[in-house]
Amino acid sequence: MPDGESYREPRAALSTPLVLVGGVLPALAVGAAAVLGVVVNPAWFVLAVALPLAPPFLITITMLTRNRRTGVVVDDAGITVGALGAARGVYLIPWTAIDTVRLEDSPRLVDAMLKARRIFSPTRYWGVPRGMADFTTPAGVLVPPFAGTVLIIDVAEATSIVGEPPKPRRYFGNYVNVNFFSRTYKSEISSLWLVPTRDPERLAAALADHGFS
Repeated sequence: MPDGESYREPRAALSTPLVLVGGVLPALAVGAAAVLGVVVNPAWFVLAVALPLAPPFLITITMLTRNRRTGVVVDDAGITVGALGAARGVYLIPWTAIDTVRLEDSPRLVDAMLKARRIFSPTRYWGVPRGMADFTTPAGVLVPPFAGTVLIIDVAEATSIVGEPPKPRRYFGNYVNVNFFSRTYKSEISSLWLVPTRDPERLAAALADHGFS
């Protein structure tokens, strides 16, 4: 680790279930169709090409892709979260800007928090579910499907956060509605940050070293 860095988790969102449904199963299905195309009938090659574009594989592959770069770094400057190594979508939260930090291992409580604060998270939902059309997309809410433990950071001074959100993106609703079929969502810096972790014990130890327990 670089000097002053006590924790680094570059693939924090890639839990085993997400990798399985978003990567392994689609790859096995495509591979099986390709083999059948060789040994049974070339028509199977059409299915091999079409499978990644068909639900549910399109959804699961997309969710794996959206979450593949999410990571967490703890060092002397603060907590860095987001798409580590990217030009946009990675943020440094200085220690002086942080109010509270805690680890939450209940997916039900995390879902309740998202709904209570009217948050739409593209890293958790493929499209916009019913009832979320007017929700906001905080830049630091990076909760993937099948998240186990989530790091929750409440920021006292959001203006102190260093980083540039991703460009606005258009998301489609999961239902046909004449008033809302698709909408462009812009990520904004906010006081709430939710980031997954696959190593909560080591992350907790790193946070404790900086006075947060």
